[in-house]
Amino acid sequence: MAAAGVVSPSSALARDWGLTLFVVTEPPMSSKPGPVSYSPGSRAVARLIFENRGEAPLEGIRVEVDLAGARPAVTGTSTWTRDGNTVRATIDTLAPGGSIELPLVVELADGTERGARGTGGEARIRASVPASGETLVAEAEWPIASCADAFHAALRQIRYGTFAALRAAVDASREPDKSLPGRTVFTFKPDGGRQEASAVRFSERIAQARGLDSYYTTEDIRWISGRLIDDIGVYLGQDRYPGLCTGVAEWTAILQDHVGRFTKRAGEIAAYRASLEQAARAAVATASARSGAEAGAEVGAEVGEDGLDADDAIEPWDAAASLLSSIGDTDGPPAGAALFVAARDGLEAAGAALPPARRADLARAFAALERLWYLDLAADRATAVAGGFTGTLDAIRKAHDTTCTCGS
Repeated sequence: MAAAGVVSPSSALARDWGLTLFVVTEPPMSSKPGPVSYSPGSRAVARLIFENRGEAPLEGIRVEVDLAGARPAVTGTSTWTRDGNTVRATIDTLAPGGSIELPLVVELADGTERGARGTGGEARIRASVPASGETLVAEAEWPIASCADAFHAALRQIRYGTFAALRAAVDASREPDKSLPGRTVFTFKPDGGRQEASAVRFSERIAQARGLDSYYTTEDIRWISGRLIDDIGVYLGQDRYPGLCTGVAEWTAILQDHVGRFTKRAGEIAAYRASLEQAARAAVATASARSGAEAGAEVGAEVGEDGLDADDAIEPWDAAASLLSSIGDTDGPPAGAALFVAARDGLEAAGAALPPARRADLARAFAALERLWYLDLAADRATAVAGGFTGTLDAIRKAHDTTCTCGS
């Protein structure tokens, strides 16, 4: 008599006589390097190889396989007969030195619990020879990739990637940028109606607050953003458990409703920018045209390359830097808001070399671009917050769709 404990492949040690069993579980067709795992609901195969290493024939060998987490895929022409989750077969005769192979095909169960735990399919195999009393016991298994494990790992990646960026964006939205001057350099009088005037007032408030939009410091918004951050952080940091894949769509939908106020704020700032951009475009075009008439066509071309195409949004810093170069700045434009201080100083340094009309046009263009620059600063912060919340929830949903394939 011999016994076998089987993973894949495995064999039973045998005496010089009697029945020997080898069990080989075939890997899935799509196996990648590393531990073999199967997909829930897929078919898997175990090859049961019987040998007679004795000197006498073995007759009426009874083979019985009990399955868990798998269903026998038995057809009408199969060697196996099925009784629930148990299959049986009989080997009539196995001659000395002979061998016979019985393939066992199963369909792996896709139940949520077994899939989430990564239990997969298991088979307990028992073969006996009634005449001699020989009995072999062996096992086979087809592990299913754990949905909960895979989803848990994906959530950790989101926690240290997308979610970390969201937290940084929310923190930044509540703090002023102390490197900014706290005021605008140029004076600008809007003449494009109420919407443009509102955009100018808003941009000047952003300048005075050093980039801070007071919307994000109100008690209501601080509480909501803080609560969302806490809830998402707890979710992403939870321990792995079998039901981790459940309820994701419902939970993210609830949070998405609260995120709407942040996307709305980003939209409001975008609307401010759109209304002021027309005034900025007109002011830059006027200053460029006058500069081109007085200094040659190259100035207008330079500014055009920096964002004055009718189909593109103006890049305020680029356009202001180009205008500054047109009045003789040779040191190169400074970064950020300091550019507008340099523009003011450049206009003063030019003195009488600048005709009054051109000076006025340049000053108005710089003023419009300065306010547009502050609107872009506010828009970037608002978009980072809104996009951070939405992007984190989208990442969770995508991770769920990708990893939770176990029926949950």
